[in-house]
Amino acid sequence: MGEDHSPGGARRRIHRPAGDTHRHATRTGPERRHTIAAPLTDIRVIDATTRWGEMAGRILAELGAEVIKVEPPAGCESRALPPFAGDESLYWAALGVGKRSVVAEDPTAFLDDADVFVESRRTPGIDERFPHVVHASVTPFGTSGPHADLPATELTVEAAGGLVGLQGNADRPPLPMGAMPQAAFHAGAQAAADIVVALHERQASGLGQHLDVSAQAAVVWTLMSATGYPPNAGTNPPGTSEFRGTRPEPVAPGLKLPYVVPCADGYVLLFFQMPILGERTLHHLVRWLEEDGADVPADARGRDFQRWLTELREGRLDAELVGATVESCRAFVRGKTKRQLQAFSARHGLTIAPVQDIPDLIDDPHLEAREFWTDIGGRKHPGAFAKLSRTPLSSGPPAPLLGELARPKPRSRHSGGGSPPGSAFAGLKVADFSWVGVGPMIGKALADHGATVVHIESPDRLDLLRTRPPFKDNLPGPNRTQFFANFNSSKLGMTLDLKSAAGRELAQRMAAWADVVVENFSPGTMARFGMDYGTLASGRDDLVMLSSCMRGQTGPERTYSGYGNQGAAVAGIFGLVGWPDRPPTGPWGAYTDFITPRFGVAALAAALLHRERTGEGQHIDLSQIEAGIRFLEPLILDYTVNGRVATALGQGSLLACPHGVYPAAGHERYVAVAVESATHWDALSRVLELPCRFAERSDHADAIDELLALWMRGREPFAAAGRLQREGVPAYAVLRPSDLYHDPQLAHRGFFVTLDHPEMGPTPYDGPATIYSRTPQTPRHAAPLLGEHNGPVLRELLGLPDSEIRRYREAGALGGV
Repeated sequence: MGEDHSPGGARRRIHRPAGDTHRHATRTGPERRHTIAAPLTDIRVIDATTRWGEMAGRILAELGAEVIKVEPPAGCESRALPPFAGDESLYWAALGVGKRSVVAEDPTAFLDDADVFVESRRTPGIDERFPHVVHASVTPFGTSGPHADLPATELTVEAAGGLVGLQGNADRPPLPMGAMPQAAFHAGAQAAADIVVALHERQASGLGQHLDVSAQAAVVWTLMSATGYPPNAGTNPPGTSEFRGTRPEPVAPGLKLPYVVPCADGYVLLFFQMPILGERTLHHLVRWLEEDGADVPADARGRDFQRWLTELREGRLDAELVGATVESCRAFVRGKTKRQLQAFSARHGLTIAPVQDIPDLIDDPHLEAREFWTDIGGRKHPGAFAKLSRTPLSSGPPAPLLGELARPKPRSRHSGGGSPPGSAFAGLKVADFSWVGVGPMIGKALADHGATVVHIESPDRLDLLRTRPPFKDNLPGPNRTQFFANFNSSKLGMTLDLKSAAGRELAQRMAAWADVVVENFSPGTMARFGMDYGTLASGRDDLVMLSSCMRGQTGPERTYSGYGNQGAAVAGIFGLVGWPDRPPTGPWGAYTDFITPRFGVAALAAALLHRERTGEGQHIDLSQIEAGIRFLEPLILDYTVNGRVATALGQGSLLACPHGVYPAAGHERYVAVAVESATHWDALSRVLELPCRFAERSDHADAIDELLALWMRGREPFAAAGRLQREGVPAYAVLRPSDLYHDPQLAHRGFFVTLDHPEMGPTPYDGPATIYSRTPQTPRHAAPLLGEHNGPVLRELLGLPDSEIRRYREAGALGGV
């Protein structure tokens, strides 16, 4: 979220992690002042993954690691995945960038002088034989548990993580993410972030550990607030699951607000119904209509609509007038292009978002101004996922030919150690000025790994998530929403009013206390408060600051604001989810909000690793839209190489057949099935009498679908999925949020973690997607109440005497909290 938001008695004491000796203090002296080209330059990674972990090596290479892909003689799985240019896999061309290839049957033969081993299984004995190695297993369901060995495809893992069931049109079966596999990318990006975190801990302890990354659990983290509904509201989210086909309560009786709207050359999103941004969108659109001489209801002309939601609720505005005005806006938008609407939205800070396709991305003037696209081997690829001011990321060479290296060169392994093992970020101090989604989740990752993270909020203009359901027992209140709580566990809570001089002074003292500052305001906001990176880093070269917003800190549209829904549209993802004969429906919720934190944690952990070695901090510019584009890289190559434009496939797939979500017994119950290989086909043939051979299946896709639909109809979904699974068919019941709490695989991993909240009581929180063998990442305590730790933060962390605390309170620095 890139919107401008200014943060304005303690109930719990601050509990510091054990061994809270700050090992991140600035090093001085010439021996600590060198700069390396990239954060992981001295790290060697042995990559033996399938598609499930391929993204991890791609990201680690970009962070500077030497990534050696160990492949069987026939090549790795990714070389056989679509899309293709002739016989060449563009999937591999995208995911293999920066790697080198060695052909060998045993990847463990290269671990003596390696730092990281990443694979898509768990090879026994690695952790005992190579205790210095960070060993990551990236698999569909995790390496142990009742479903660890299930056959899996992208579709079935998306279904198992609860994402599929939340998407699509209500009158048709739910939809997967579409043309580009996403579960594997989420898992791989999660693995990359966790590997860098583990390397940071290894810098102190000298020890590696095992990381067990579950793609299913990673997908659960894309569900936004959905998992909070069953335990807090007692039901699944409105309009989903058993409520598919029911419309949410309108803002006012009879008032229908559009969302996906046709324009002159495609579609745009109009996001009217959110406070502030949505209200402003309607207001400025009406002004534009007036300037263009378009039809506007007479009573709407010249009217200030910037508080129309509030006025509507208070009865000071007629719903019929709003409806007529919105219809005028819809008609007006039909005559404007995506580029015109995007430029207008960026200029005024609105929530209009073009549903861009890949040609739109290639021609996007903002991306061009930021020099986002990069040439790799004569092809245009998406550029760096973040801009690091001191250790810029490097794309590296094109994807390697099979076996281009005879054998990796011997090297001196990086050595660390000297400190006892502990949480990766124990002692790290973080001032978290962020709000809504991306920034809070990045800060939460640091807190879950032991950092002392102070979440700083406005006492007056509440974090949007404190105002949104699900609320405990359906009773609204800023301290009763699991939406906010889930993204802010393990943190301390503080309020500051940056509109007051005293509040700004105290904010600057918090930033001076911190090793890391995280913010996701609109670009320029921190500078207005005297808290931009240049100012905060003046006189202290060790500060690491991460700034995240929609379009990045530079460029002509840097002030563009919005949420991850708009991010998915502008990043080219939204238009890929839907039916070919209908407008796109897009992914569930604020989708780029769940891609970006994984890249953000990787970048931040790498910057901290560099800081630990050199004493140097830096600024990280993290564009949420650019991070989202990285999840489309193979499709971008398909366009730039082949001229093919990816579109929504409905239930279709570039790889699998059959591939779909089939109705089963029960109201709105479905089973996802995807067949990719001859082995899967043989397994399905043991259940159904199939009309053709494996190689001919695409020609008989409709007949196969009919057979499978007929077989599924009337069968209990979990029993039907279980039957198919036992035969070896990739299948999974399409899980609802409430089903996730009973899923045997998530239960085996202990995914949901119950924390006792001061107002909400014991409440389950989403747990980590990765299980660390030595230094577990886990929510450590419930999210803070608004301003809960004001006193302890000022007294214990800043060391202020009571008289000074009283002065700040009287001056309004804390906003009366």
